[in-house]
Amino acid sequence: MNFSPDPAQPPTALQQATDTDPTGPTRSDSDPTGPTRSDSGTARWSAPELRRLAALIWPGQLLVVAGIVAANAQPQIAQHFHTHQIAWFSLAFTLATIVATPFAVRLGEVYGKRRVMLALAAAGLIGDLITVLAPNYPVMVVGRVVGGLYGPVAALVLAAARDLFPPRKVAVALGTVAGSVGVLSLLTPLLSGWLLDAFGWRGALWFLVASTVVAMLMLLCLPETPRRVAAGTLDWLGAMLLGGGLALLVFALGQGRDWGWTSAGVAGGLAAGAVALVAFVLRELRVPDPVLDLRMLRRRPVATVLLGSSVPQAAFFASQTILIFLALFPAIPHVSDGLGWTTTHNAVVGIPAGLVTFAAGVAVGNVVRRISPRTVWYLGLVLLAAGMVAAAFLHRDTTQIVLTGVVMGLGGGILMAGQQAMIVSVVSPEEQAAANGMSSLLTQVFLTLGSQLLFTVLAADSTLLDSTAFYRDQAYTNAYLAMAAIVAVGLLISLAIPRLRRPSEADSGEAAAPTARA
Repeated sequence: MNFSPDPAQPPTALQQATDTDPTGPTRSDSDPTGPTRSDSGTARWSAPELRRLAALIWPGQLLVVAGIVAANAQPQIAQHFHTHQIAWFSLAFTLATIVATPFAVRLGEVYGKRRVMLALAAAGLIGDLITVLAPNYPVMVVGRVVGGLYGPVAALVLAAARDLFPPRKVAVALGTVAGSVGVLSLLTPLLSGWLLDAFGWRGALWFLVASTVVAMLMLLCLPETPRRVAAGTLDWLGAMLLGGGLALLVFALGQGRDWGWTSAGVAGGLAAGAVALVAFVLRELRVPDPVLDLRMLRRRPVATVLLGSSVPQAAFFASQTILIFLALFPAIPHVSDGLGWTTTHNAVVGIPAGLVTFAAGVAVGNVVRRISPRTVWYLGLVLLAAGMVAAAFLHRDTTQIVLTGVVMGLGGGILMAGQQAMIVSVVSPEEQAAANGMSSLLTQVFLTLGSQLLFTVLAADSTLLDSTAFYRDQAYTNAYLAMAAIVAVGLLISLAIPRLRRPSEADSGEAAAPTARA
C-alpha cells in the first residue's frame, strides 16, 4: 500500500484498491449493467443492492476459509508425501499473492474489477485442481503458487464495494463484507475438522475447489465496475525484487538444517535474498509508482505504528501453525510428541480462544473512545507475549491449551482491532486507506519470514521418519518462545510510538494533519 504526502504524486496501485474515489469518475466503458453512484441512496436497501452485497461476501472471505482448511490439512499432507518441507505449502501461496496483488489492483482499475477478479479466480481454480490432483509434493507446491493468484481478490472485493454502492451505503457494505470474517473464523475450523477426519486431506482440498467455483458464480452476478485510466506504470521489477528476495530468504532458511548453515548454498541464498530486498527498498524510494511506498515510513508516527503493529500480528498469525502440528501430529515414542488429536477435537478446543478474540476486537472499538489506543495496544502486546511464553511450557493437555489459547486470543484480538485505531490516530482521513494497505502488505511480508523462521526452529528439534519431520516437545517450546520474541520486538518498536489522538478526536475533525499529538 502506498502513501504520498505530496498531492501531485499519482496514487500507487495498492492505494487505488482501497482508496477509490467514492463519487466514482465518469464511466469510460459502455457496459449498461454498471451501477450508478448517487448520493440520493436511501436508507433502505434495494434487492439489486442486497444481491451485490451477498455476492461480494464469499469471494472476499474465501481466503479466510481456504487458509484455515489448508493449514489444518498440512500435517496429513506432510505424512502422505513424506516431506519435511511442508512450510512451502503455505509460503508458496503467500509469495504469489504478495507479488500479484499490486498488479491485480492496477489492472482492475484499467479493465474493471469484476473482469480481473474472474480471471484471478479462474487461475486460482486451476491452482486448486493442480494441488488436489498432485501426484507428488513438488507438483503440489506448483499448484499452490498458481492458486495464490486468487489472493488479490480479497483486496479487489473491498475496492469494488466502493464502486457498487451509493456513497451513503459504502461503509455498511464494507463493514458487512469485512465483518463476516468473525462468523467464518468460528465455523470454518469445525467444518475443516469434519472434512479432514471424514474424507482426508484430498476431500478437504476438493471442498476448496468447489468453494472457488462458487466464488466465480458469485462474481458473475456482479455488474462491472467503472474503468479508470491508471496513472503511472506497473512496477514489474519492484514486485519481482520483493517476491524473489523473500523467496530466496525463506528457501535458504528452510535448507539450513539439511545443507548446513555455513554451506555455500545457504549463505549464497541468504546473501542474494538480502541484496534483492535492499535493491527493492532503493528502487521503491525512487520510482514514481512504487509497489510499496516506503516514503510513508519517513514520518515517525506512521513508521512506528505500521512496523510496530505488523511485526507482532505476523507472529500471532504464524503461531497458529504451532498448535496445528502439536495437536494433529501423532505421539510416537522418541520421535514425535504430538497430541494425536482429531482435527475436529482441535477445532472444538479452539472455540474459547476464537470467541475471546472476536469479543476483544469488538470491545476495543468502544474502549479506545475513552483512553489512548497506544495504552490498549501495549496491553495487547503484553498479553500476547505472556500467552506465548505460557504456551511454551503449558501445552500437554486440553486444559492448558484452552487457557493459554484464551490469553493469546485476548491479546491477538486487541492487536487486530487496536491497529486500526492507531492508524486512524496518525494519518488524516484521506490517508487511511493507503496506510491500511501498507500495513496489510507489511504484515504479509513479515508473516512470510516469520513462518519460515518458525519451521526452522521446529526443524532443529525434529526427527525424520519416512522422510517426514516429526517434532519433539522442545521444538514446540522453542517455537512459541521464538514467536514471543518477535512480539517483544514489536513491543520495542511500539515504545517509540508518540502519544496518539483517540479515534473520536479524529472523527470530530481534529485529524486533518497526519501527525500525532496528545
